[in-house]
Amino acid sequence: MPTKNCGANHESDAPLGEIRASMRPFMPAPFHHCTRCGTAEPRAHSEREFRCVACGHRHYITPIPAAGALVVDAAGRVLIIRRGHEPGLGLLGLPGGVMEAGETGEQAAAREIREETGLDVPLEAFQPFCTLPNQYRFQDFVWPTIDLIYLARVESFDGAQPDPAEVQEWLALPPHEVPLDQFAFPSNAEAVRRLALLTSSSSQLLLKNNDVSTIHPYQ
Repeated sequence: MPTKNCGANHESDAPLGEIRASMRPFMPAPFHHCTRCGTAEPRAHSEREFRCVACGHRHYITPIPAAGALVVDAAGRVLIIRRGHEPGLGLLGLPGGVMEAGETGEQAAAREIREETGLDVPLEAFQPFCTLPNQYRFQDFVWPTIDLIYLARVESFDGAQPDPAEVQEWLALPPHEVPLDQFAFPSNAEAVRRLALLTSSSSQLLLKNNDVSTIHPYQ
């Protein structure tokens, strides 16, 4: 991803600080047995490293890559989903999810959009927007993730057919009208907040042309 779109500055510290402050500690005992020799209870050496007391094998908890998208139509509305499952059942989110082996970020975002909303967005429509830390509760553990957020423009949301197992409903709203306090994940809300800043009157032309290369999302 181009660093000029995602590099930090002092204006971004407060929103990112709020995201980090809301993040819960990692799971206290994610590994009950060594994955190499089977010895019970690898010992914690840090928040992210667990070492087997018998064979010394190191187990790490590192961020899982996930991809999501700010899909914007010709009217300037952003596609928002209402989640159909936990975590965050009934809360808002962006189309997205954990990347699969062999995928690029763009491929993962396109797949997730298709699976959740039924929309086919071509890979060339995706443009890097920002990356944000996040957490995802799965199988009783809180896993750290790194969310790769893309901007993708489409003509319309015609043909959207949400998968009821994934999405309760979809909404198309101007970015500044999206209720950020109703999101399941702070990273998704922060991405929409930045999009709302970009869609100010001074940025409309660049966004319309899908050119965010000269606009900084960290505002």
